[in-house]
Amino acid sequence: MLSAAVATAQDLYVELTKTERPCELRSASVSIINGIQPIHILWSTGSTESHIEEIEQEGVYSVEIKDDHNHDTTIHFTLGAIICEPAAANNFTPNNDGYNDTWSIGRLENFPDFELFVYNRWGQLVHHQENQYIPWDGKSLTIPTPDATYYYILYLSKDNRHKFIKGDVSIIR
Repeated sequence: MLSAAVATAQDLYVELTKTERPCELRSASVSIINGIQPIHILWSTGSTESHIEEIEQEGVYSVEIKDDHNHDTTIHFTLGAIICEPAAANNFTPNNDGYNDTWSIGRLENFPDFELFVYNRWGQLVHHQENQYIPWDGKSLTIPTPDATYYYILYLSKDNRHKFIKGDVSIIR
């Protein structure tokens, strides 16, 4: 997510832009719209550049800007936690046409100790895997499962059953 804020102090106009995207380190930058050169910038990270990158920690940050006529402003902003949860597709079409033939779960490589269970509407286990994700082809014991909605539980760690994602996936042939 990209967001911006404008600050005005005396005759100093500054725009702050911060970038927060899933699974990426954060960044922030300031643009001086109006002010007397030279402009001095000091981030709460200690940087004096107009742009800071690869911010790992969530929290409140600030940037102080001062121009040559001692016009100054401080902008405080918050960066949230880096969220990088798996993202499961909600349907797939295993009809061997080479398009969307398997069920994809993105970002699962960030959870090498995962465990996945897929159940049919009667609660019968039709698919299970752990540790190394191989996209599901819609088969159970090598037999194609029927068109239907299936329900999954994805434990992000086999050792911590409190952190999980659950949902449904539909097979459409």
